[in-house]
Amino acid sequence: MPELLTRPMGAVVGRRSSSPNSSKPLNAMRAVTQASPFPVRLLLGIFLIFSFPAFTIQLAMDATGRWVGSPVLQMITVGSEMFVFAAILASPPTRGLVSQSWQIWLPIITAFVTAAWSYNRFATIQAANTYMTTALLGLVIVGLLPGFQSVRFVVRTMAVGCLLSILWVILFPETAIHQLTDPYQTVHAGLWRGVFSHKQGLGYFSGVTLGLLLFYRTSIFPAPLWAFFLICSLVCLIGTQSATGIVATVIVPAFLSMAYFVARLPFPLRQPMFVKFAIGIAGIGLAFKLGILNYVIIGILGKSTDLSGRADFWPIILQNFYASGYSLFGGGFGAKIAADMSEWSVDNGWIDKFLEFGYVFSPVIYGTFAAILWSGMRLVIANPRGQASVNIFPFAIWSVTLILNITESNFMTKCLSTVLTSMAVGLIVQQSRLSSQKR
Repeated sequence: MPELLTRPMGAVVGRRSSSPNSSKPLNAMRAVTQASPFPVRLLLGIFLIFSFPAFTIQLAMDATGRWVGSPVLQMITVGSEMFVFAAILASPPTRGLVSQSWQIWLPIITAFVTAAWSYNRFATIQAANTYMTTALLGLVIVGLLPGFQSVRFVVRTMAVGCLLSILWVILFPETAIHQLTDPYQTVHAGLWRGVFSHKQGLGYFSGVTLGLLLFYRTSIFPAPLWAFFLICSLVCLIGTQSATGIVATVIVPAFLSMAYFVARLPFPLRQPMFVKFAIGIAGIGLAFKLGILNYVIIGILGKSTDLSGRADFWPIILQNFYASGYSLFGGGFGAKIAADMSEWSVDNGWIDKFLEFGYVFSPVIYGTFAAILWSGMRLVIANPRGQASVNIFPFAIWSVTLILNITESNFMTKCLSTVLTSMAVGLIVQQSRLSSQKR
């Protein structure tokens, strides 16, 4: 791996602060960082862990799987909202970042608007508020810990989440491991869920964590700690036996490496190389569709080619939705209309958003997704020397999110995916502004 990825980011940035034009934005970054003392970082870490989301089933459900609520979770939720808005009001750089992140605000506003015709109005308002708080938390992290510091902080917290899951498996196996006595999905008995509610949650989480650690290496932790947390994330992934987690482990460093390769090329070659990579990714997708990758899926991953049956019932869910009368405007954000369309869980973020926003508003959401991807690509293409480690993150992590939502419903929910998405947008705004100030 290039030397840049094995050196603290501060050292890289510090060497490039000699010119008068570049010193102003960099000094502003240092001022914000110095204004984020340990108690603030501790609170950020706690709220981030509960936004993964962690400890939901452990704190808010009884032995029968019935939701009984939790005063602790309620305190964390209220505390998170208060902290997020206080941080925005108290930090001018964060406030400026939030005001410029239209790719975050447009989905939030659209989510609230759907309450006007929602299948379940109260659920829509509640879900939209939760989504807003989770998304703003990611922007606050970038605002208080600018540049690569935000990436390092989040990956470190994710690594702690893997460690907590292992400890929970050891200390509280009855809740940290799927049981035959669970009220649903007993087929997963014996598989780990750690501090999450389902093995897929821990699988996705540990796979992304492992992939980020593999790429960034000692930029995240000193070598001994890096090796320890690498093993922790690998153990969690093995405990879940999650195909989604395995895919995440592969594609996270793959997309980061691809973006890093492009960012290091001479400027005129960057855009043509992106086109070549896009053609290659499209070819892989076509190969999957044609069944060429069946040996890899069945023989190596040990999974079915119909995505564990999902591909068979998605058309059924869509047909039921078309006949429901909600297809034009959707059933409303977070209204759980999918539960009435089928007895099966959708497990597809793309279809979930279509069910919620319908023909009229789903293009707004999908268009915003495309805008984030395009902005991430532009950041990689325009990458100035010495900023590659942070500038490749938005494009890579958003590309991974778009792919993993084919088999998971993580778009615009209270989960790690939402925090990483808002971080990607925040870094795009922040780094683009930094580059323009340098010029």
